[in-house]
Amino acid sequence: MQDSKKEFGNVLIVGLGMIGGSFAKSLKLQGLATLFGADRRAGELTLGVSTGVIDHPAQLDEATISSMDIIILATPVRAMESVLTEIKPFIKPTTLITDVGSTKGSVVAAAKKVFGEAPANFIPGHPIAGAEKSGVLAANPHLFEKHMAIVTPLPYSDPELLDRLHRLWRAVGADVVSMDVDHHDHVLAASSHLPHLLAYTLVDALANAERSQDIFRFAAGGFRDFTRIASSDPVMWRDVFLANKDATLATLDLFTERLDEMRQAIVEADGASMYGVFTRAKSARDHFLRLLEQRTLGKPQEKAVAISVSPASAINGEIKLIGDKSLSHRALIMAALAKGVSELSNIDLTGDVKVTMQALKDMGVVIEEFGYGAVRVHGVGRRGLRAPIAPINVHNSATSLYLLAPILSGQTFHVEVIGEETLLNTPFTHLLALMREAGASVTSAAADCLPFKFAPAELTPVKIELPGPPSSRLMSSAVLLSLFAEGQSQFSTVLHFDDQVRALFASFGVGIDGESDISVSSNELKGTTLDLSADMQQTLWSVLLATLLPGSSLRLSGVSSQGRMVKVLSLLQDAGAKIDWVGEPIGVFAAQSVQVSFAKLSSFNLDAVQSYEMREFLTQLATAAIYAEGDSQFEGISHLPYFYEDRITTFVDGVNHIGGAVEWHAGTLLLKGCTPQGGDLDSAGNELVALAFLLLAARCRNGATVRDCQKLLAQIPNLEEIAAQLGLKCLVQS
Repeated sequence: MQDSKKEFGNVLIVGLGMIGGSFAKSLKLQGLATLFGADRRAGELTLGVSTGVIDHPAQLDEATISSMDIIILATPVRAMESVLTEIKPFIKPTTLITDVGSTKGSVVAAAKKVFGEAPANFIPGHPIAGAEKSGVLAANPHLFEKHMAIVTPLPYSDPELLDRLHRLWRAVGADVVSMDVDHHDHVLAASSHLPHLLAYTLVDALANAERSQDIFRFAAGGFRDFTRIASSDPVMWRDVFLANKDATLATLDLFTERLDEMRQAIVEADGASMYGVFTRAKSARDHFLRLLEQRTLGKPQEKAVAISVSPASAINGEIKLIGDKSLSHRALIMAALAKGVSELSNIDLTGDVKVTMQALKDMGVVIEEFGYGAVRVHGVGRRGLRAPIAPINVHNSATSLYLLAPILSGQTFHVEVIGEETLLNTPFTHLLALMREAGASVTSAAADCLPFKFAPAELTPVKIELPGPPSSRLMSSAVLLSLFAEGQSQFSTVLHFDDQVRALFASFGVGIDGESDISVSSNELKGTTLDLSADMQQTLWSVLLATLLPGSSLRLSGVSSQGRMVKVLSLLQDAGAKIDWVGEPIGVFAAQSVQVSFAKLSSFNLDAVQSYEMREFLTQLATAAIYAEGDSQFEGISHLPYFYEDRITTFVDGVNHIGGAVEWHAGTLLLKGCTPQGGDLDSAGNELVALAFLLLAARCRNGATVRDCQKLLAQIPNLEEIAAQLGLKCLVQS
């Protein structure tokens, strides 16, 4: 009877419905087992054989049961006890017995009632897959592919048979996970059982309503989608709710409580509360859809994108650039932690900033978008965030991690932070040391890498000398951490605190005093109204385009006349750039307009301190130096963090490849003034290198094509639009 060459031997499916039939058909088509089927409905057995779902019909007698290697119970959950009673006398200890029922506690209880104690070869399971159709004719051999299968082993389950069960589910294409019986039943009560209960109840209520005919006549796709599962087998779902009564009631009570709150919000016309629920729900469902997409399609592959730049462009006109990314991150976080509503305009909601915004939404912060670059943030207070339904994913955004980590350490819930790509292998030693110094309860993976796990802790004021020279992100982390400690925090740094960031914190009620010895004080954080100044990277890029391209005359509005922006533009002015500030400073960030026109630059030098202060702008400044007269040099490059060095190395290789002349010497970057011929430039996926290469290409004799620009376009999605508005001739190619 048994074919020893088949991996799973003889497999009996008890209950030849859609789930059991799909399991049998998948194994049979792959030649992994000899399939037997048992069903009280003779017609289903006949169809099972005639349609090739099973090899042989069978009875639950000694001859059948004693010869089976695997028995899969695919009957309704309330029938499990009678089936187990019937086959008990004939079961071999080496036979794996499992089931596919959607409740596990009742199945285990049935096994204990029949056997006294569930035997070691009885291991429950449950595929998270199905359809509204029933019967063997609905069997689909691909039903379980890219779906979850939950295995719920018992403390005394046979490990070899448990391994076989995992292999069995993987064989039909499922992704297998394990969990205990009680946890399974509560999870499924919330994710599967309650939605079915609601769908059945809603359809029944509306069908008996006074206007039922018109309700169904005019119901649209949303009603159809929501109530689709009410077409499922009523007998099966009656049994499910009776079998999983306690977990279902607990979940139903939670839903009823929330439904009452929503009803009260409608009664009181409380739009903010409703919007909060809708926002959190959308965030949770979007998370679910992302997980589902990853399971079904895998991680999407990025398309390679190149940007070709034609020579002889001239930049003219007037433009206002979107707000600075670093300020956008901080403004969203501070608005979330403040009491009251904040209105932020000219805020950049693209690229990495989306990561920070999504994390805040996942923790219950209501953020309304009401126009390009305009949001209304309903602050929840310092400790008003809610536990997210899943780990916070900062993707590849180091800025999001630096700014979110300190506020997570001050919350009252446990939370995990994960990341992706290069961020996973990046050590965050200084950030972790800062948080632990303040008493934060945070653990990390080996070598201070992600993931991080935070637990509630009483934080103490920050009293530390920041390792240095520290990044502006680490200094902001220290400020944010201090908001969750009683008393005044103090830290020292060899670098000055950026004036724009200082002004942003002050607008929410955080006082930051001192230049290198910093003290932080705050009372209640209050919502505010902010118009963010122009992004510094995009501002510098636009200024340099106008400076390097003959015939250019450009006016940029909304440029901050404080902080690092002023230092960078002053450096260029000293090298001969024609940059004039126009008008009076306006607003928190002292924003002004800047008038720029073509100018012949002379060489310029950066000492080690300047190179560190301007490290984020070095590739663009190096491009300016290439087109300057004479030789320029940037000192202290070897003292920068490794990823800045990597960025510079990629830049140097690209410049020399198209006819430039740049070299390293004892940690100093030497740049010879010239005009490269042009060609292909590979940015190695770094957005700041790509931005500098576009600048380089615009002045090359023959133009150039910059490769691997997809991350640049993720950070500046409207780059092509900005280029067109400025008059730069470029073409995005994928």
